[in-house]
Amino acid sequence: MASKKKTRSIGKRISIADHGDATTIVIDTTITDTQRMSLETWLGGWTGLGVLLMYGAATFEGDERLFYLGCLVFWTFFWVRIAKVVAWRRIGKEIIRIDKNRVIIKNAFGTRGRDQLYDLQKISDLTFYKRDSTSFMQQLDNSFWIIGGDTVYFTYNGKTQVLGKQLPSQDAKQLSQVLNKIIDGYKA
Repeated sequence: MASKKKTRSIGKRISIADHGDATTIVIDTTITDTQRMSLETWLGGWTGLGVLLMYGAATFEGDERLFYLGCLVFWTFFWVRIAKVVAWRRIGKEIIRIDKNRVIIKNAFGTRGRDQLYDLQKISDLTFYKRDSTSFMQQLDNSFWIIGGDTVYFTYNGKTQVLGKQLPSQDAKQLSQVLNKIIDGYKA
Protein backbone atom coordinates (compact mmCIF):
# COMPACT_ATOMS: atom_id res chain seq x y z
CA MET A 1 0.00 0.00 0.00
CA ALA A 2 1.30 3.46 -0.90
CA SER A 3 1.86 5.90 1.93
CA LYS A 4 -0.64 8.72 2.17
CA LYS A 5 0.52 12.23 1.60
CA LYS A 6 -0.13 14.58 4.53
CA THR A 7 -0.86 18.18 3.59
CA ARG A 8 -1.22 21.36 5.59
CA SER A 9 -0.98 25.07 4.90
CA ILE A 10 0.39 28.31 6.27
CA GLY A 11 -1.68 31.36 5.47
CA LYS A 12 -3.37 31.57 2.09
CA ARG A 13 -0.36 30.97 -0.15
CA ILE A 14 1.79 28.22 1.37
CA SER A 15 1.02 24.50 1.16
CA ILE A 16 3.16 21.76 2.68
CA ALA A 17 2.98 18.12 1.58
CA ASP A 18 4.81 15.37 3.47
CA HIS A 19 5.49 12.39 1.19
CA GLY A 20 7.28 10.26 3.80
CA ASP A 21 10.69 10.26 2.12
CA ALA A 22 10.49 13.95 1.13
CA THR A 23 8.58 17.14 1.88
CA THR A 24 7.37 19.61 -0.74
CA ILE A 25 6.44 23.21 0.02
CA VAL A 26 4.68 25.30 -2.62
CA ILE A 27 4.36 29.07 -2.29
CA ASP A 28 1.68 30.41 -4.59
CA THR A 29 2.17 33.83 -6.25
CA THR A 30 -1.44 34.79 -6.84
CA ILE A 31 -2.64 38.36 -6.52
CA THR A 32 -6.12 39.86 -6.60
CA ASP A 33 -8.00 40.08 -9.90
CA THR A 34 -7.77 43.88 -9.80
CA GLN A 35 -3.99 43.76 -9.42
CA ARG A 36 -3.70 41.17 -12.20
CA MET A 37 -5.84 43.30 -14.54
CA SER A 38 -3.69 46.34 -13.71
CA LEU A 39 -0.53 44.44 -14.62
CA GLU A 40 -2.01 43.14 -17.85
CA THR A 41 -3.29 46.61 -18.78
CA TRP A 42 0.20 47.97 -18.13
CA LEU A 43 1.67 45.29 -20.42
CA GLY A 44 -0.92 46.10 -23.10
CA GLY A 45 -0.20 49.82 -22.93
CA TRP A 46 3.55 49.19 -23.02
CA THR A 47 3.08 46.93 -26.05
CA GLY A 48 1.10 49.70 -27.78
CA LEU A 49 3.93 52.15 -27.11
CA GLY A 50 6.35 49.64 -28.66
CA VAL A 51 4.22 49.39 -31.79
CA LEU A 52 4.37 53.19 -32.14
CA LEU A 53 8.14 53.17 -31.64
CA MET A 54 8.50 50.42 -34.27
CA TYR A 55 6.36 52.42 -36.68
CA GLY A 56 8.57 55.46 -36.11
CA ALA A 57 11.75 53.42 -36.64
CA ALA A 58 10.33 52.00 -39.88
CA THR A 59 9.11 55.29 -41.37
CA PHE A 60 11.75 57.84 -40.38
CA GLU A 61 15.34 58.05 -41.56
CA GLY A 62 18.59 59.47 -40.26
CA ASP A 63 18.80 60.80 -36.71
CA GLU A 64 15.08 60.34 -36.08
CA ARG A 65 15.37 56.66 -36.92
CA LEU A 66 18.34 56.30 -34.54
CA PHE A 67 16.27 57.97 -31.82
CA TYR A 68 13.42 55.48 -32.30
CA LEU A 69 15.81 52.52 -32.41
CA GLY A 70 17.44 53.72 -29.18
CA CYS A 71 14.04 54.02 -27.54
CA LEU A 72 13.19 50.51 -28.74
CA VAL A 73 16.22 49.10 -26.94
CA PHE A 74 15.01 50.50 -23.62
CA TRP A 75 11.40 49.61 -24.44
CA THR A 76 12.40 45.97 -25.10
CA PHE A 77 14.25 45.68 -21.79
CA PHE A 78 11.23 46.89 -19.81
CA TRP A 79 8.71 44.93 -21.92
CA VAL A 80 10.54 41.69 -21.06
CA ARG A 81 10.55 42.66 -17.36
CA ILE A 82 6.82 43.45 -17.36
CA ALA A 83 5.96 40.26 -19.30
CA LYS A 84 7.96 38.19 -16.82
CA VAL A 85 6.03 39.67 -13.87
CA VAL A 86 2.69 39.02 -15.62
CA ALA A 87 3.72 35.41 -16.28
CA TRP A 88 4.99 35.02 -12.68
CA ARG A 89 1.69 36.25 -11.27
CA ARG A 90 -0.37 34.02 -13.56
CA ILE A 91 1.54 30.71 -13.44
CA GLY A 92 4.51 31.21 -11.12
CA LYS A 93 5.21 29.51 -7.81
CA GLU A 94 8.12 28.79 -5.53
CA ILE A 95 8.72 25.10 -4.96
CA ILE A 96 10.90 23.80 -2.14
CA ARG A 97 11.59 20.06 -1.94
CA ILE A 98 13.48 18.61 1.00
CA ASP A 99 14.73 15.02 1.32
CA LYS A 100 17.43 13.31 3.37
CA ASN A 101 20.28 14.57 1.15
CA ARG A 102 19.35 17.96 -0.24
CA VAL A 103 17.06 20.92 -0.55
CA ILE A 104 15.84 21.93 -4.00
CA ILE A 105 14.44 25.43 -4.50
CA LYS A 106 12.80 26.35 -7.78
CA ASN A 107 11.11 29.50 -9.01
CA ALA A 108 8.77 27.78 -11.44
CA PHE A 109 6.82 29.27 -14.32
CA GLY A 110 4.32 26.46 -14.68
CA THR A 111 6.63 23.45 -14.80
CA ARG A 112 9.66 25.34 -16.11
CA GLY A 113 12.38 26.77 -13.93
CA ARG A 114 15.91 26.15 -12.78
CA ASP A 115 16.50 23.93 -9.76
CA GLN A 116 18.88 25.31 -7.14
CA LEU A 117 20.39 22.38 -5.26
CA TYR A 118 21.70 22.66 -1.69
CA ASP A 119 23.40 19.99 0.39
CA LEU A 120 21.21 19.51 3.46
CA GLN A 121 24.18 19.35 5.85
CA LYS A 122 25.56 22.75 4.75
CA ILE A 123 22.39 24.79 5.20
CA SER A 124 22.27 27.14 8.20
CA ASP A 125 19.08 27.78 10.17
CA LEU A 126 16.49 29.69 8.19
CA THR A 127 15.40 33.07 9.53
CA PHE A 128 12.66 35.40 8.45
CA TYR A 129 13.17 39.04 7.63
CA LYS A 130 10.74 41.41 9.27
CA ARG A 131 10.04 44.37 7.03
CA ASP A 132 10.26 47.93 8.25
CA SER A 133 6.83 49.36 7.44
CA THR A 134 8.28 52.89 7.35
CA SER A 135 10.92 52.09 4.70
CA PHE A 136 9.91 53.19 1.21
CA MET A 137 12.35 50.82 -0.52
CA GLN A 138 11.17 47.79 1.48
CA GLN A 139 7.54 48.61 0.71
CA LEU A 140 8.41 49.01 -2.97
CA ASP A 141 10.17 45.62 -2.91
CA ASN A 142 6.90 44.13 -1.65
CA SER A 143 4.80 45.58 -4.52
CA PHE A 144 2.74 43.31 -6.75
CA TRP A 145 4.30 44.67 -9.94
CA ILE A 146 7.74 43.22 -9.24
CA ILE A 147 9.23 39.80 -8.54
CA GLY A 148 11.07 40.21 -5.28
CA GLY A 149 10.55 40.84 -1.62
CA ASP A 150 12.18 37.66 -0.35
CA THR A 151 11.36 37.10 3.32
CA VAL A 152 13.21 33.93 4.39
CA TYR A 153 17.01 33.70 4.42
CA PHE A 154 19.67 31.07 5.03
CA THR A 155 23.42 30.83 4.59
CA TYR A 156 24.96 28.25 2.30
CA ASN A 157 28.73 28.07 1.71
CA GLY A 158 29.11 31.59 3.11
CA LYS A 159 26.49 33.14 0.81
CA THR A 160 23.01 34.32 1.71
CA GLN A 161 20.20 32.52 -0.14
CA VAL A 162 16.59 33.73 -0.19
CA LEU A 163 13.07 32.43 -0.72
CA GLY A 164 9.49 33.27 0.23
CA LYS A 165 8.67 36.14 -2.09
CA GLN A 166 6.41 38.81 -0.60
CA LEU A 167 5.07 36.76 2.27
CA PRO A 168 3.37 38.48 5.21
CA SER A 169 5.65 38.59 8.28
CA GLN A 170 3.57 36.06 10.22
CA ASP A 171 3.61 33.56 7.33
CA ALA A 172 7.36 34.06 6.79
CA LYS A 173 8.01 33.48 10.49
CA GLN A 174 5.93 30.28 10.49
CA LEU A 175 7.53 29.09 7.25
CA SER A 176 11.07 29.54 8.61
CA GLN A 177 10.13 27.63 11.77
CA VAL A 178 8.54 24.79 9.79
CA LEU A 179 11.47 24.61 7.37
CA ASN A 180 13.97 24.47 10.24
CA LYS A 181 11.99 21.66 11.88
CA ILE A 182 11.73 19.68 8.62
CA ILE A 183 15.43 20.13 7.81
CA ASP A 184 16.47 19.14 11.34
CA GLY A 185 14.27 16.04 11.02
CA TYR A 186 15.96 14.99 7.77
CA LYS A 187 19.45 15.76 9.14
CA ALA A 188 18.91 13.45 12.12
